[in-house]
Amino acid sequence: MKKILIILIFLSITGYSKSQTKCNIKQHYGEFITVQKMKLKNEEFLVKKFIEISGKENFVNVINSNINYLNYLLTNFSALHNSEVLLKIADSLTLQKEYIKLLISDTVFNGVMTELIAKTVEKSMTKDTILMDKMLDIAVKYFSINRINENGDFVGKVCAGLNDIEKTEKVRRAQLEAFCFSSILKNYKSTEFSMYDEFVSSVKELYKVNLGVSKDERLLRAQGAMYILMRKNENLKKMLIYEYEKNKENYPFILIKD
Repeated sequence: MKKILIILIFLSITGYSKSQTKCNIKQHYGEFITVQKMKLKNEEFLVKKFIEISGKENFVNVINSNINYLNYLLTNFSALHNSEVLLKIADSLTLQKEYIKLLISDTVFNGVMTELIAKTVEKSMTKDTILMDKMLDIAVKYFSINRINENGDFVGKVCAGLNDIEKTEKVRRAQLEAFCFSSILKNYKSTEFSMYDEFVSSVKELYKVNLGVSKDERLLRAQGAMYILMRKNENLKKMLIYEYEKNKENYPFILIKD
C-alpha cells in the first residue's frame, strides 16, 4: 500500500509540474507589446513593437532574446496595420488597451505566437527541422536590387520589405523568415560579418556581366544573380549558423547545418 501511495504522489507531482509549463501567451500581450500614434508629414500612423520585460515567467527569455524576430512577426503576420478605429483614439492608455484587445482576436498573429511558445517554452509541439539550404533560400531574399537609376546603376537594399519573399515563396514560413531577417539586420554592419559589405561586394560582381539591354530584363536578371551570389556567400552562412547556435533553445526549429 505504501508503494502504491508513493507512486500516486509522484505522478501527481509530475503532472502538476508539467501543467506549470503551459502558457496562454495571448493573455500576456500587454506586458511586452506596445502601440503609439506617430505623425509624419501630417499623416498619423501606428508604431507597434515588442519591448523587453522582467520577471520569472517561463516565456521571458524567449521574448527578451528575440525582440527583432518578434517585431518581424508583429509587422508581417498581423492583420492590424493602421487601423482607422485605433487612429481615432486620443488617449494613449485607451489606445493600448484596445490594440491589445484586437491583437488577442488576430488569428494569424496568435497562430505564430502560439507556435513559438509551444515549441520553445511549453515543448508541447515538436520543433521543425530546417535544412541549411532552405534557410539560405529564405535569407537571400532580403538582399534586394530594387531598381536601376538614371545612370544605369543598380540600387539595392538589405532587409527592405517583403517584395522578394512574396514573389518567390508560395508557402510562407513565418518563424524562418523572422530568424533570417532579424539575424541579417543585427549583423548589417557588425565587425565580424557585416552583411552590408557582403551585399556591396556582390553588387560589384553584377557589373562584370552584361545582363541585358532592356532595363526591365537587366533588373530581373540582376536580382536573380544576386540570389545566387548571396546563396554562395560563406560569410552569410557562417553568420546564420552563429546566430542560431547562440540562441537555439529559443527558436522553434532545429537547424541541420550540413
